[in-house]
Amino acid sequence: MKLDPRQSHYVLQALLAQRKVGARHVQAILEDWRKEIAALRKRLATLEDLGVRGVEKAGRRVAVKAGLAEARVKRRLSPKVRALRRQQGQYMGLVRRLKAGQKARVRAVREKKGLAAAIRLALSLGR
Repeated sequence: MKLDPRQSHYVLQALLAQRKVGARHVQAILEDWRKEIAALRKRLATLEDLGVRGVEKAGRRVAVKAGLAEARVKRRLSPKVRALRRQQGQYMGLVRRLKAGQKARVRAVREKKGLAAAIRLALSLGR
């Protein structure tokens, strides 16, 4: 459905009058709209900056990526750290489904016997 601006205005006024849409809903949408425009302007400024900072090299234009290189740096994890993070994620996934008393019990086991024992307990409690 496509509406021209006058039709959109009429529909919005009618919905507000019928109390099907609140003024706060309209204000929230307008605020989201302003934020989206600001984000687009920021992105456009970044793209324009890249074009200005371009460097002529060997007959080709090479764009210098302002600040994007640092954001893309992916740190390599050691196998030990990767395994610990995987185990921590498994623990958190299991514990979040438990009741408060069960969580406390699993936490106590984790402090006393370690993460592997806590995961085994959480698995048994979750069944």
